[in-house]
Amino acid sequence: MICSRVFSPNLLAIGCLLCAIGCHPQAVLVPRPEGISPTAADFVAAQQQRLLAVPSLALRGHAELRWNDTTGGHFDDGDFDLILRPPTELSMRVSKLGEKFLWVGGGGGQSWIVLPRENPSRAILRDWPSAPSVGGVRKGVSVVGIGGLGGLGELMEPARLIEALGLASTSASEISSVTWSEARGAWAFTLPNRRLYARGESLLPVGCDWMDATSQVIATCTLDGFDWMRGDRPGGSPASSVQALVSTRLQFSVWAAGRHKQDGSADGELSLSAEVPTFGGDKIKTQLFNWEDVKAALRPEVIEGPKP
Repeated sequence: MICSRVFSPNLLAIGCLLCAIGCHPQAVLVPRPEGISPTAADFVAAQQQRLLAVPSLALRGHAELRWNDTTGGHFDDGDFDLILRPPTELSMRVSKLGEKFLWVGGGGGQSWIVLPRENPSRAILRDWPSAPSVGGVRKGVSVVGIGGLGGLGELMEPARLIEALGLASTSASEISSVTWSEARGAWAFTLPNRRLYARGESLLPVGCDWMDATSQVIATCTLDGFDWMRGDRPGGSPASSVQALVSTRLQFSVWAAGRHKQDGSADGELSLSAEVPTFGGDKIKTQLFNWEDVKAALRPEVIEGPKP
């Protein structure tokens, strides 16, 4: 129904209401800005400046998980603490009513995902920073469900979290193309099995897509709610000409079991909504990045993967 073809005022109002209800919402497309054309080298240089600007990061807020499996749709939520020292130290703990039910971390050559509420409680170890091995063509993000989270477990690899936040190093030689994405309103930098998005002249990271060998999107991350970091920079950290601006809202989505983004709604989603980001200060403790300390605190009954 086209509202402009209904001439009576009352019918016009009814017609437009039906149109609003019946029509799918249209994505807002952002045209390419004039006079700006960043190169792969520009993006890499911006990344390096960002790494200097964010020598450490602490986020605290609310986490929501949604996933589908053979038994239907599920939802869980809780509070999260994310502590990060790029490029290889990360700790993200999700708790509910004081009880930890997910701990993603890395440091000292190891990375881990711990699921304390499983029966038996379980930890999955990997060597850092190597990505998990994936069979078939779906390289880049595994779709093996961890804890029945619809593939989210593999997406929550520490290396992927760091990359999603725009706090990972990239080689200019890896970038095969630079294009403008009207849907994202950002420059798209294509690398093997992934595409990173950065905003306008600042090249501030605003998200990424992970793709399979056929270049179909199997997972995404969107960054929003940017805010300036508070607190004192860690002593001894190198100076940066870039102010530390960090996303406080992160949305991860993954399509599992051979599905892709164009196949419909995601099989797993993780949403993080944080308070004001800080440099961390006394929140950053060495024990957070040490597997032996994490293991002693959570005591998982089953440990899978390489021994440290």
